[in-house]
Amino acid sequence: MKNLLFCVFCLSLFSCTGHYDKVLPDPAPSVYFWRTVFRLDPAEMKFLRIHGVKKMYVRFFDVEPDGRQQPMPVGTIRFVTPVPKDIKVIPVVYVEHTCLQHVADLAEKIVKRVSTMAETNNLSINELQIDCDWTISTQKEYFDLLRKIRTMLAEKGTYLLSTTIRLHQLSAEKPPVDYGVLMCYNTGNLRDYLAVNSILSEKDVRPYLSQLRKYSLPLCVAYPVFDWKLLFERGQFRAILREADLSDSTLYRRKAPHLYQVVRTHSLASPDPESFGLMLRVGDEVKVDEVTASDILHIQSLIEEERPEIHRQVVIYSLNSPDINKIKPYEMDQIYHR
Repeated sequence: MKNLLFCVFCLSLFSCTGHYDKVLPDPAPSVYFWRTVFRLDPAEMKFLRIHGVKKMYVRFFDVEPDGRQQPMPVGTIRFVTPVPKDIKVIPVVYVEHTCLQHVADLAEKIVKRVSTMAETNNLSINELQIDCDWTISTQKEYFDLLRKIRTMLAEKGTYLLSTTIRLHQLSAEKPPVDYGVLMCYNTGNLRDYLAVNSILSEKDVRPYLSQLRKYSLPLCVAYPVFDWKLLFERGQFRAILREADLSDSTLYRRKAPHLYQVVRTHSLASPDPESFGLMLRVGDEVKVDEVTASDILHIQSLIEEERPEIHRQVVIYSLNSPDINKIKPYEMDQIYHR
């Protein structure tokens, strides 16, 4: 009888946590690094140290179509300062889904370019992550790309392959990788003027929670600490503002806690070098979406009800002084489950 009860207990525990949670490789506090120049300032170094960060998912480059619709690397990172010696680097490559028609050549080019960049910068790597917003219509091509990359990595030795998992992808077949990072950010539509918070909101996350328990791929989870300023004209999205100083009362008037109105026509610098700038006109509105520690902890509690072990590894998006400084150290330790 005791043996029977023990077996029932084990089966119950197995069904609640899932065997897929047991094989997440070397879970540790982690961060994404998503800039084109690798340079760490004192605040970022301190963040890594006090929170025991052991992994950095570093975006190496993006793959986007050129004028002939051929996949090309863009935004390649440049390493200015060395990566701390006690931190593991996982290269990340973002692949625009329109490039998936060139799977065979693309896999070879990605692996070769990542390997060359790692060698050039004296980085020892044994894992690669691919980021792609694939859908059912591009699933076959994306999975073929992952299989080809995995085969090429296996020829180099013991390499892990991971991928990002967006909430809408939880209802699809699991990709052929070792594990996934569930992206709990950019959950809403930033172009929607009426969206409560396009970065992270319970309204956008809750419909997908029931799929977490049965999703049979090992998962960890990534949470945002960034914000963005969204420019709207008569309720229509125009741009993400990078340089707007909303505290300047000669240019902006606060209409609501997260909404500002332009009170004087002016221009802001544009990231497009061929542009003369972005014109903001009187009456335009700037909507500010941001995430607090309380927002993240609330979503964490909802996710853990469905998948208790997913927070063995938390990844913060992303390591950037202005963003990480908004979260108090004790709050960040709570998010990291330390």
